[in-house]
Amino acid sequence: MRYSQTALDTDHPVPRRHWHPSGYKISIASSLLIALAIGLFFIWGAGWEPEESAQGNFDIAVTWILLTYIWIQMGSLILVGAGTKNQMWLDALTSIVPLFVIVYVILQHYTGFVPLSSFQVRTAWVIAYTMLLDVVIDLGVTVLLSRQVIDVGGGGVG
Repeated sequence: MRYSQTALDTDHPVPRRHWHPSGYKISIASSLLIALAIGLFFIWGAGWEPEESAQGNFDIAVTWILLTYIWIQMGSLILVGAGTKNQMWLDALTSIVPLFVIVYVILQHYTGFVPLSSFQVRTAWVIAYTMLLDVVIDLGVTVLLSRQVIDVGGGGVG
């Protein structure tokens, strides 16, 4: 059976399917969500510390949470699509929010306003390092997109 005309034979472009959110939207949402989680854990839960026997498990859990966050951030940009340069600038700016929150928490701790446990201090420094990595990667993608004439990765998978 032969079709007389297919979508590829016409002069009309095939409409894009938008069944998933854009990569930059996922990245922005996860940045704002982790900033809220950081604020709640360190400010509302200041001084909390797991039992001595469970600290190793909690250290591993924090590591997995942060690795999952980086996977979501980078995976959304790679698999779903980075978006336009303006969208990526917005994404890069919102990725700075969790970094500012954790730096604020660390500064407040060392000035004596937020009493953190030793577990929370170690966790804060690991989070700060992870959030800095996220900012550097987002800014790197943004700068690369700003130098491009075309939209890189805007279509995503599918």
